[in-house]
Amino acid sequence: MGLVRGVGLRGAVAINVISMIGIGPLITIPLVLGALHGPLSLAGWLLGAVLALCDGLVWAELGSLFAGSGGTYGYLREVFGRYSWGRMLAFLFVWQTVFVAPLNQATGYIGFANYAGYLFPRLNGSVFAIGKLTVSGIELLAIAVGALTLVALYRRITSVSSFGIFLGVASVVTLLLVIVSAYVHFSPASALSLPPQDSFWNGLRAGLGQALIIAMYDYLGYNQSSCIGGEVRDPARTIPRSILISIGLVAALYVSMQLGVLGAIPWQTILPAADGSLPPLAQHVGSVIVERAFGTGAALAVTILILVTAFASVYGNLLGYSRVPFAAACDGVFLRPFARIHEKHRFPSVSLVALGLLSLPFCLLNLQDIINWLTTGIVLIQSIAQIVALAVVRARGVRAPYRMWAFPLPALIALAGWLYVFASAGNVAIAFGVATLLAGLCVYLVRAVLAGDWPFGRASSEETRTAAEVAKDPD
Repeated sequence: MGLVRGVGLRGAVAINVISMIGIGPLITIPLVLGALHGPLSLAGWLLGAVLALCDGLVWAELGSLFAGSGGTYGYLREVFGRYSWGRMLAFLFVWQTVFVAPLNQATGYIGFANYAGYLFPRLNGSVFAIGKLTVSGIELLAIAVGALTLVALYRRITSVSSFGIFLGVASVVTLLLVIVSAYVHFSPASALSLPPQDSFWNGLRAGLGQALIIAMYDYLGYNQSSCIGGEVRDPARTIPRSILISIGLVAALYVSMQLGVLGAIPWQTILPAADGSLPPLAQHVGSVIVERAFGTGAALAVTILILVTAFASVYGNLLGYSRVPFAAACDGVFLRPFARIHEKHRFPSVSLVALGLLSLPFCLLNLQDIINWLTTGIVLIQSIAQIVALAVVRARGVRAPYRMWAFPLPALIALAGWLYVFASAGNVAIAFGVATLLAGLCVYLVRAVLAGDWPFGRASSEETRTAAEVAKDPD
């Protein structure tokens, strides 16, 4: 029996929103302000929404044509050939996921630890020596939360509670509480005034790239309805609508929150330091805003809600991430050990442990660096490769059930936007993205030689036909 198409429009929108809103926007506000000062920060969120929308339309068209589960993994295999280029690209996508997933997990662990510092102030500034390594209290707590998340998931799936609905409600309610608190003592003059030394165009030119990186980190998740396309009802209509609605809703929340923060507190007090570290106020800015509006009791309650949301988010994300290399390994596309299942509890043990452990050392990096590395890890083999895949589908004359508005303009905007984001990430992050991709290519080629796989083995002409070609000419 196949998957049940039980997710309608409301469910698809909810899944996207849950994936987009976690603790991310509450910990990245200072980073956006560090890139674009004062009201210029609003441009980062608005232009990020435009890029997310254009990229989302690529997901929408591919998702309506290949209405199965797997997202990028499936699109690359089907468009470029399951036993040729598509096989290699799918391998590289999963390979990059093995690096991107731990980076994304680390941001959640760091966010949890930062907000825990509001409840336990002694964590801020505390330092511990572990051998020759010096670790701050916040970093140590982040690593501990990562280890706890791994331990909590190392069990039978039937005993793992589903946090989906709870996470969605908690995330939206938390964001709304912070937004409402920000407007209690809102100052329009503070929110809309540029510093004397800044100008609109010079400020944008200096910091737009970094602001877009952070904004896209917070917007990512609008593609989740495409990734579960095999369980979506009427995917040709539901997937595009869910993407548009979720981006519009979340963009409104993010812009409202950023504007509220600008008018609630002096934004200069939460700017990152020169080394990228955040001052204590910036580490839990949401709690501080609630405290100034409604008092310490309300701030403590909201902080606890933030921590619950953060833990539920990293818990659910690691659960989902661990199934990606596992599924690919079961298909014979990825490294065989990742297909191993725990003998007693029947869950993908190697995949879970590998991703869980890899995330722990990343907790020692600063948040800005992690987000930059995370971005370069997904741009080349996911974002850009998918845009090329859509162009190939169009060139073949395949007509998807849903077709992008004004093609190819949104696709070209998405391509230019992602290339700009990639180039703005900095030399170290770019080197990380390129080096991990090249390492994956080497691993694939060695594996292909040993297994007699493409391009060293020969696939039949039927095997090399792409799903798009089959859709166009089934005979």
